[in-house]
Amino acid sequence: MKFLPLLPEAQNDYKGYKGVVVVAVLLAIVSTIRSLIHIFLPDGGSNTIAGLVIPGDANSAIIFTFAWTGLYQLIFAVILWIVLIRYRNLIPLMILLLFFEEFGLFLIPVFKPIAPSLLSHTPPEAIGNKALLPLILILFFVSLIPAPEHKSKAA
Repeated sequence: MKFLPLLPEAQNDYKGYKGVVVVAVLLAIVSTIRSLIHIFLPDGGSNTIAGLVIPGDANSAIIFTFAWTGLYQLIFAVILWIVLIRYRNLIPLMILLLFFEEFGLFLIPVFKPIAPSLLSHTPPEAIGNKALLPLILILFFVSLIPAPEHKSKAA
């Protein structure tokens, strides 16, 4: 299936630019740390990072949800690490999936906004996401381009 470069046979031969791999490693580090913060911080990062102030019993549900989200982020990060270590030719697919994850994190507050009265400050994701989304999209398109040293070998 040469017409579908996102679903190649899984190998550890990435023919794109090495800079894409470096940035993907940085994204994997951030994803791993972010997930562990949600799992292990006492408040799941709901107040200390996201700035949510939830009074009463609802707070435990929010903390649980943040930890639960952290678990799914950790699973995604582990898959990204596996691709980076063993199946590098799937890097474009993983970057596309990262884009969809970040795009989802951008859209959810649009359709399910949090009442401003429940926020003590703007969550970092609300700011970082606006910069990260276009960067990941650019990274995805660059990841599809063979590096010059690989172009000459293919010819």
